[in-house]
Amino acid sequence: MTGQNAILALGYQVITGSPDPFEHIIGPFYERRESGGGVSYAFQVRQEHTNMAGIAHGGMLMSFADMVVAQAAFAANGGDHIVTLSMNVSFLAPARIGDLVECRPGLIRQTAEILFIDGDFRAGEEVILTVKSLWKTIRMRPKTVKN
Repeated sequence: MTGQNAILALGYQVITGSPDPFEHIIGPFYERRESGGGVSYAFQVRQEHTNMAGIAHGGMLMSFADMVVAQAAFAANGGDHIVTLSMNVSFLAPARIGDLVECRPGLIRQTAEILFIDGDFRAGEEVILTVKSLWKTIRMRPKTVKN
């Protein structure tokens, strides 16, 4: 079993309904609810995700990482609006075509307005990327009509 069927067999489901059109272009992305709580996310590296060296492009990995930690921040914040303050990424090893890149992000700390979210991204057992991110809760003001 390969491709999407293999990913689905691991208990993942395709993420649908994302408000971010860019994610539809570079996906599909997958999520899986974990029995101990939390959510794991995954994507499979395809040819169009690679750079000239034939490994996953750093921008693709960062885009996936951004989506993953944003989902965790959004969930931890009860669905309130959030914006990225910072995202620090360390590239540790390559991901290759066919690799399933997975992460189960974690809330490290939360204040009244700031969320600290980390994640280790793996291809198999190897950590290929680590992320430390900060997110800010924002209060959406009602739109006003200008005359």
